[in-house]
Amino acid sequence: MPMALTLDNLIQQMLRASEPEDVFGKLGGNPEEGLRRQYRAMAVAAHPDHNPGQWAAANEAFRQLKGWYEAAQRKLADGSYDRAERIRATSGGRTYVGYADPICGDLCDLFLTRCGTDLALLKVARSPRSSDLLQAEARALRRIDKDLAGQPVRAHFPTFIESFTLRDTTGSQRHVNVLRPEHDTYTLAEVLQTYPRGIHPADAAWMFNRTLAALGTAHGMGLVHGAVLPEHVLIRPSDHNGILLDWCYSGSIGEPIKAISRTYADDYPPEVAAKQAATSATDLYMAARLMVRLLGGGDEPPDSTPKPIHALLRACLIPAPARRHSDAWQVLDDFHTILGELYGPPTFRPFRMP
Repeated sequence: MPMALTLDNLIQQMLRASEPEDVFGKLGGNPEEGLRRQYRAMAVAAHPDHNPGQWAAANEAFRQLKGWYEAAQRKLADGSYDRAERIRATSGGRTYVGYADPICGDLCDLFLTRCGTDLALLKVARSPRSSDLLQAEARALRRIDKDLAGQPVRAHFPTFIESFTLRDTTGSQRHVNVLRPEHDTYTLAEVLQTYPRGIHPADAAWMFNRTLAALGTAHGMGLVHGAVLPEHVLIRPSDHNGILLDWCYSGSIGEPIKAISRTYADDYPPEVAAKQAATSATDLYMAARLMVRLLGGGDEPPDSTPKPIHALLRACLIPAPARRHSDAWQVLDDFHTILGELYGPPTFRPFRMP
């Protein structure tokens, strides 16, 4: 942008523009603030009060500038400002376009995309060999969506939109699941990174509660999640919701788990490595391990853990699945009783993430 921008300069700049980047240019390390700064300077140049005798032209330029500013804000929001396309995929009459770098998981790359005016998360198998796992997720989420429609517990599960196959540059077909993004959320992996020494048991409690509710519901449908791990649980501090993600590892109760997350191999119960049948007790073991991590422990709950919570978690961590707790709803009821005895009636306790 010139040092002394005039109305005529601005009009010519917008006439040549086809994208907001052509108007506002590079925005620097803080793009939101950079955009506001550029817009304020241009708004001064375009304002009718600063252009006597050119009221009509200034008013129109000011109107157009506001439109370009809103378009730039939208592109900043979806990560596309001044960035090349990272993915473009078409399914039926829908086209998904994404510009932001993907989030890399164990099996998939996740791209935040826009389809028309809606945001969507494309979960793309990194290898064609993982297609069966994404198909398992699609089956589980379709079942959840059908069986839980209109029920409050539905909020603890992702929203599945569709699935399709995508041909990559090598000609291979890769499976894609499309999910609705969850806003203002954090994974428990991010919580653990922010609070490496653990969080207060009262904060960990509602996160554990939401996980148990999701598991109890899934187990009642005959499903095992198979990967209750830090990266697969989302929390939203504003309303204390919890969402159990990544159903790629899921299967029917009684079937062995087909794959594991190598990053968290130590968090699985012994029956998984032995390729034995996975049951509801398998998921409860991993949920308890996750709770131990939230409290600041490793293999065992830390010494600071209240004794009743310590005992409940230990009962979920027994190596032999037949001796381990296996009823998520009963564990949730027992946990509620313990919380009432320790902390009194439930209250909303704010939880902050930077």
